[in-house]
Parts: sequence; structure tokens; C-alpha cells
Amino acid sequence: MTVPARFVAATAARRGMTLVEALVALALLGMLAVAAVGLLPLMNRMADRSGALQRAAADLGRVHDFTRVIVASALTPGDLGTAGADMAPLRRDAGHFDVVAPLPAGLGKGGLYRMALTVEGTPGQLALRLHVQPLRPDGPAPADGVLIGGATRIAWSYFDAKAHAWTDRWTDGAASPALVRLDVALAGQAPWPPMIAGPLVRGGVLCAFDPVQGGCRSGGAG
Repeated sequence: MTVPARFVAATAARRGMTLVEALVALALLGMLAVAAVGLLPLMNRMADRSGALQRAAADLGRVHDFTRVIVASALTPGDLGTAGADMAPLRRDAGHFDVVAPLPAGLGKGGLYRMALTVEGTPGQLALRLHVQPLRPDGPAPADGVLIGGATRIAWSYFDAKAHAWTDRWTDGAASPALVRLDVALAGQAPWPPMIAGPLVRGGVLCAFDPVQGGCRSGGAG
């Protein structure tokens, strides 16, 4: 049986196109591989940055949670009665926030602690340091550590309910500010949402709380 010449030519043409397509595909794959190799450093940098952002967000979230707890449970020296009479004044300004409060659950060994959260460092490289000292003589040894590092801005501010305004300095040692605010901006990142919290304790530890007045009932505990 003789195969027509036209059929042979068509078959050869189809085989030729298949080979050309294979060569084109290989060339494209090679170009993609070269591009992928060139993009690897950029992809690695993007992954590192994403991981750094996630770690920074987690660290700052823990700092916010910790600060909210101690602000909410903060006491004034007057709340401690005679125990607070000899206590050094609490320093509260843009770079310092001193507080007397119990530590969050799972930390410390009970009782009250004097805590100082202080902004340290140089412009562009700021850190928030925590110093913890128990008020009980038999409490654990004082300790400190860095809560936030590598920040371009860390600032405390306080809301004065009477003036209806924020201030960067709180000088009334007999009363707590209505709200405490912490602003943080990390290098190379947009400022994080501020931490804002308010003390829940009003009018002393031994207090008959009046939910209508939002404070101790007149006459003290009863």
C-alpha cells in the first residue's frame, strides 16, 4: 500500500510543530526559572519583613494587654492608708508612668507592686523599660526588662476629666487620671493604634462602691 505524499507531508508538518512548541516551552520555562532565581532575594526580604511585622504586632499586643491590666487595677498612695504615707511620689509624665497595682494573673507572687514604665534611649532608637518592685518586705527581688525596643516614638499621656483634655504630665498624687494613653511608633512602620485604659478602683481599697456615683459611698465602707 502506497501512502499518499500529501499525507506524509502533513504528518511531518505536525511533528515539526510539536518539536517547535516543545522548544518554545523549554525556553519559557528557562526564562521563568531565571526570573524566579532573581526574585528569591526579594521574596526572602518580603517574608522576613512580614515575619518581623507579625512579631512586632504580637509583642506590642502583649505590652498593651499588660498595661491595660495594671492601669485598670492601679491605686493611689492614699488608697494604701498609712502604708502609702512614706511612699515616694508617683512620677507620671510623657516619659514615665509609675503605678501601684497587683501584677496580672500568673505573674509575681501576689500582693502589690510599684511598677515604673520608663522611656529610654535616643531619638529614633527608643525603648520602654519596666521596673517592678514588690511592696511586701517578703516579696520577690526587684526586676526589670525591656518591653519595647527600636521605636521612633513612645509617649505617655493622661486624660484630665475636669479639664476634658489630654496632658503629658499628671501631678495630682491624690487622684488617678481618668484615662492613661500609650502611643508607640516603630522604625519603618506606621504608628500603632494607641493603648487607652482607665483605672477601675476609686476611693480606697476598703470602699463601699456606689454604682450610681461611680465611686465610694459617702462615709466609707459600710
